[in-house]
Amino acid sequence: MSEKIELEVSNYWDDFKVRVNDTIDQLNIGGMPSLQRLTVHITESCNMKCDYCNMHFSKDEMDLNTAIKIIDDYAEMGGNTIHFTGGEPTVHKNFEFFCEYSKSKGLTVTSNTNALKRVSTEYIDKFKTSFDTANEEKFDKTVGVKSFHKVVENMKIYSSELDKKMISITAVLNKETYKDMLELVKFVEENFNVYNLYFSNYKGSNPDFAFSDEQIDDMFENYIPDVLQYFLDTGNEYSHKQLALYKPHDFVNKLERFEENKTVPCVIQLSEMTIDIDGNCHNCSHLYRDGVRIEPAINVNQMSLNECFTKLKSDLNGCYTHMNDFCLSGCNTNLIGFNKTVLNGVKFD
Repeated sequence: MSEKIELEVSNYWDDFKVRVNDTIDQLNIGGMPSLQRLTVHITESCNMKCDYCNMHFSKDEMDLNTAIKIIDDYAEMGGNTIHFTGGEPTVHKNFEFFCEYSKSKGLTVTSNTNALKRVSTEYIDKFKTSFDTANEEKFDKTVGVKSFHKVVENMKIYSSELDKKMISITAVLNKETYKDMLELVKFVEENFNVYNLYFSNYKGSNPDFAFSDEQIDDMFENYIPDVLQYFLDTGNEYSHKQLALYKPHDFVNKLERFEENKTVPCVIQLSEMTIDIDGNCHNCSHLYRDGVRIEPAINVNQMSLNECFTKLKSDLNGCYTHMNDFCLSGCNTNLIGFNKTVLNGVKFD
């Protein structure tokens, strides 16, 4: 019997159950999964200066006509989720319009934010926010802007407005913040009403943030167990499951942290696409974030979104493992779990 992979399949990452099953079915008949998740970078600007961030920043942003064309084309394709990101997406002057227009086309609208700016959440279905530490001094130092109290104020409002929808927090674990894990969990519970607090692993090599082996051991022996127990005690099953997926090798500061990517095809990229501010299309949002670019460019201003998607995936020529250093160091256990599940042909009921 095929191995059953432990995998987070909730709505937090756009329903893995649907995407796993569709990918298995399509690959079995030699077809191509449909586009289930479209990530659109609407700006390269940000109102914070997080030291660990590796995004490219500028004042450039996507123009209105390109964004409208993308939304129209995606809806015509029968699209599901459109995710607006950046930079900091809320600083785009048309951010609220993009969300409203997408909803009018029947799309599920998600976005991420650092919560420094207040925007309307009326047309947002899922808001993924960033909040790394409840220590005010560390928070302001990390984001490069004195903003702790403003972010907390906005997060309280967002979590109230989205109580019937979905709001989550992602906290990046690095050597500066891991000892504050339990304090952060308690702060979030006391101040916000969120669907999930998700701890993400720092994926870079900056010595100011990257873990030493001793710090990784310390985190798994003295900090993660307390947080896992707190999640159990407070009935937070989802956050517990997410954190329990991590293993020490996920945090090791080396080029080949995820050596499994050498042998496990990356099929998750078949059902998603990322578009940059100029309208150029890319296979994986994580690889795009880490500087990987598609050459020659495939641009939505030159053909329909469906044509872009078909060409982009056809150009993979069945070789779904995108081999480069970022793939080996910057992925995560849950996404690898998706790929293993498809490879094993294990469909969800």
